[in-house]
Amino acid sequence: MQRQAKTLSFLLKLCASCLLVAFSTSSFAQIETISGEWRGTYNINIGGDRDIVFTIEVTDGVATGTFDDEAGGAIGLTIESISIEGREVEFTIPRINGAYFGTIHADLGTDGKPVRIDGDWTQAGEFIPVTIYRTQ
Repeated sequence: MQRQAKTLSFLLKLCASCLLVAFSTSSFAQIETISGEWRGTYNINIGGDRDIVFTIEVTDGVATGTFDDEAGGAIGLTIESISIEGREVEFTIPRINGAYFGTIHADLGTDGKPVRIDGDWTQAGEFIPVTIYRTQ
């Protein structure tokens, strides 16, 4: 009886370890897909169109990035949080009270990575639809 209990305990631990590795690998693979430069344009009805750029780098499964909005005077701001869950992404820039929430579109480039994210840029409580495209 004790032998069966030890075997069952071992098998449960093995299954749990396999699931942990599978989920870790899955999220690592997902974060890799958003590396690159993402550009979009939005209109705030004051001064015309404004271009924004998110530059995301992934090293050892950890994403870091910067945000540029030249017209708004924001160059090279650190993206404090980059998250991806399924097809949903979120980039947050607390320094300017800004965030981008989006859904990765199914279109893929020749490298197999997504080329488009449909979402909303929000700053100071206003939500503006912005589609961003991977340019690099």
